[in-house]
Amino acid sequence: MGDLNMFHTVVIGGGCLGAAAAISLQRKLNKLGKNDQVCLVEKAVLCAAESSRHSGIVRSANADPDASRMASISSKMWRDLSEVWGIEMEIDEFGAIWIAKKNSDGENPVWKQLSERMEKIELVFEEIDINSAAKKCGETLLTDKNESYFYEPQAFQLDPSILRSTLYDAIDNNGVILMEKTEVDTILTKGNEIVGLTTNNGKINAKNFVNATGAWSSQLFAKVGLKIPVTIEPVSVVNWMESPRQIKYEYPIIADYTNLCYFRSWRGNKMHAHQPRKRSVYEIAKNFLNDLTSVNGGEYLNEPMNQSLAYAQIKNYEDISKKRFSNIDKTVYASGYRSFFDITPDLRFILGKDTKFKNLFHNLGSGQAMKYCPILGECIAEEIMNEKFYTSTFEYSKFNISRFSDDYMKEFWNLVQGEENTLHRQGKNTL
Repeated sequence: MGDLNMFHTVVIGGGCLGAAAAISLQRKLNKLGKNDQVCLVEKAVLCAAESSRHSGIVRSANADPDASRMASISSKMWRDLSEVWGIEMEIDEFGAIWIAKKNSDGENPVWKQLSERMEKIELVFEEIDINSAAKKCGETLLTDKNESYFYEPQAFQLDPSILRSTLYDAIDNNGVILMEKTEVDTILTKGNEIVGLTTNNGKINAKNFVNATGAWSSQLFAKVGLKIPVTIEPVSVVNWMESPRQIKYEYPIIADYTNLCYFRSWRGNKMHAHQPRKRSVYEIAKNFLNDLTSVNGGEYLNEPMNQSLAYAQIKNYEDISKKRFSNIDKTVYASGYRSFFDITPDLRFILGKDTKFKNLFHNLGSGQAMKYCPILGECIAEEIMNEKFYTSTFEYSKFNISRFSDDYMKEFWNLVQGEENTLHRQGKNTL
């Protein structure tokens, strides 16, 4: 194939955020009545959250006020997706119960403060008593008077396989040009602009470019001198079959911070469990040091070895589950595998215009792509079109890649360096 016509924008990366950005931008261009087109380039096939084996959990309560505001907007978009992508999608609205140990005074002041902050943005995150928590879960939830329980009724869950089909339909319905099995070989630049891409399917030209390659960002854009600090963190997942007479499909998401585990139900009465990602600088740095994407650019995600777990890991989840649910010993193991989070050094998104190339925009979700993809797609589309609607509702600029200066990364590594540059805990644990 030879040179392709000039596109308005080329989005590189066919995950949730790449697809969302392409759809949102194409819809804006369509409304202007022009023939400008968006091209979505994916080196394999559009996978959305399915290849990373995402849990599909969508919660809005967050310690970061801007992230909470964005999550709340995104949740509303998921519920009325036709307004954003021109197509509806089924979601399961079962709510979420958050569980944590009380302090020595029998309180949970951190979550109470979070509840008050969430109330200010009209997001319900309320403390409930132990009986109410148990009632919402039938007879299966094991409770403790030394724990606190908070309820987020607006939390819901998606099925990644349904999302994948929805993205394909939205891409077709809105006229996005999808080029699958198209791998970028070279990024062509002229001064402070990207002018095109060479691929196995020919040269692609565009006025604007969006990086939505997630774990592949660092390797791909190093070719043009960019340092994009993204790597992946593997997370083990176990699913087991449960009786609908005990744990119904319509079961609340359980965010169990006592045992550090998230639970959700799948259709067909399967219960899912995974542990949350690690949040200390020390643990984050270990993932960057062991960078699983450095050898083959993220292909680690799809290796056959990652489709199963060792018995010890499965047993670990079984032991955790027994602390939270009754009758787990009588269930049937269904599957175990590794899931993956993209992560940045501060676990926040990288969004918006690049600092070196004026027509390059980043849309990187830092492990939260699926949950936020409608709002992040809209934000990138707004910035490219010089609009400000959603981006004016929170501090959009704080997610810019400019925050990762050489000084920032030096401080990041200083926090975890020992005498011989080995990873040891040192000093404070957050930046």
